[in-house]
Order: sequence, then C-alpha cells, then structure tokens
Amino acid sequence: MSQDVVLALNERAGCRLDVVGVTEQGQSGAAYVRWPDGRDGVVTTAFATIDLMRRTSEVLAYVRTLGIPVPAHDFLFDLGDGRVAVVQERLPGSTVVKPDVSTVDAIISINERFAGLLADRPDIGPPPLSLGRPGDTIPVDLIESHSTRARRLLDAIRSTGGDRGRDIVGDDLVHVDLTVSNMLFDSGGGISGVIDWNYGIARGDRHFGVVKLLHTLSFAAATSDADIRPTQAAIDRVSEFLASRLDPRTLQRYWAHQTLDMLYGSRRWGTDEAFTTYLDLGESVLTP
Repeated sequence: MSQDVVLALNERAGCRLDVVGVTEQGQSGAAYVRWPDGRDGVVTTAFATIDLMRRTSEVLAYVRTLGIPVPAHDFLFDLGDGRVAVVQERLPGSTVVKPDVSTVDAIISINERFAGLLADRPDIGPPPLSLGRPGDTIPVDLIESHSTRARRLLDAIRSTGGDRGRDIVGDDLVHVDLTVSNMLFDSGGGISGVIDWNYGIARGDRHFGVVKLLHTLSFAAATSDADIRPTQAAIDRVSEFLASRLDPRTLQRYWAHQTLDMLYGSRRWGTDEAFTTYLDLGESVLTP
C-alpha cells in the first residue's frame, strides 16, 4: 500500500519520488524514497486529519531544535479518504528485535525529555481515552458479543472511568504509539530516531506512552510469533518505572484504554489467539 501512496504523491502532487525500498512494518508499511535532489525520505500514511498533522509537523520541527531526534516532515498530502500521506526525513539507525533493560531505559530516558514541551500549545489536545463509555472513540459491540469473559472485562474497564475532562492531563508531548518498533538505535545502543507520529501529536501525560510500551512488550512476551522478543527484565523495568510515577488508578485507566483498543483491533483485523492474549493482559491489571 505504501507504494500506492507514492504513486498518488507523484501523480497528484508532482513530488517525483523514486522508491528505493519498502518495509511492511506498521499498519500500512512504509516506502523508502529519494527526492529528485538526492535527499532520502520515508513515505507513511497518517491516520489523523490534515490539520492535526500540520500541527504535528510544527511541533516536531520545534522538538528538533532541542536536539531530540525526531524526523522532519517535508511534505503532507491529504489523500481524501481519511488518510494523510507524510513524506518525512529518513533518520539513521535500525530497529531492535530483542529489547533488553538498556533498550527500555533508553526509551524511558528520551520520553522524559518530552516533559512540559507543549505548555505553550493549548491548541493541541490530549489523546482520547476509550473506556467503554457512551461517546468514546472505540466501539465495544464486537467485544461485548464475544463472550461472557469479555463482557466481564468490559465491566472492569468501565469501572476505571470518571470525569472525561480529567482522563489525561498535563502539558507534556505525548507519543501515543511509544513502542520499541518506533525507535531507531545507533550502534552504541543510543536512540537515533523517535519515529511514527502517524496518529498525530498529543498533549498531556508523557507516561501514557510508557504504558503503551509496557502493553506491547507484555503482548510480545506472551506471543510465540511476535516481531520482537523482550527480556523479562526489560518488562519488569518498565513496570517498576510506571509504579513509581503513576498512582494505581491512573495506571489502571491507561491500561484499560490500551486493552480496549487492542481487543477491538484484534476482533476487527487480528486473530482469536491475539484477542485471548489481550483478555489475559487486561485481567492481569484490572481484575482481582
């Protein structure tokens, strides 16, 4: 699909990009491209509005001035079907498939640099939490219809909700998809790129992203064919960090959202095995 996006950019926006490689990682993959002037780039698809992606590009440009390795967005194009094509800088480095303690320490450390970065951007909102409430973004019908066990977990998810206006507060920069796969590392183990801002920028509590990190690591550890194989020590390190930074109620609320999101995704596009694993993860935190 990423090559189709490059074709659309060339035909409809006159970008004249050459495809030099592709990757199937992520929801729609990415295409490695080269501009006519020789610059290397990456084409991805954002699942956010063009307005939010423009604000995302502005914020990332500011973050780069602080020495934090995030990609410049060179070109945005509204594909007109709910997706936005993003042509961004190709940063150096490679992904890690066997994350250990040093891997997660590096991710936590760079995420800490996001503290307070959006204090002057009240126009950017928090990531919406879905906790099974009326009006939440993620529907629950497919989950409710699955089983009695799923409905019990939904009840536990709903019990974590409260005042929607207090779901996520703060003025940190939030990477809503803070995962090992969205980090590039140099040969010394340092982070050379924080990538994949395709859900758009968000403002609030930076630890929300670390809960996403823990959730994905826990799923990978419980899945035999996962793309990454984290050590138990890495998972324990992230868990200990969150326990020291978040009160239990907030951690449960963030975990409930991640669980509901992945339960829905596995019902729509995944497998019964994945759905069961997400039930296990949800119950491990949300039920006695």
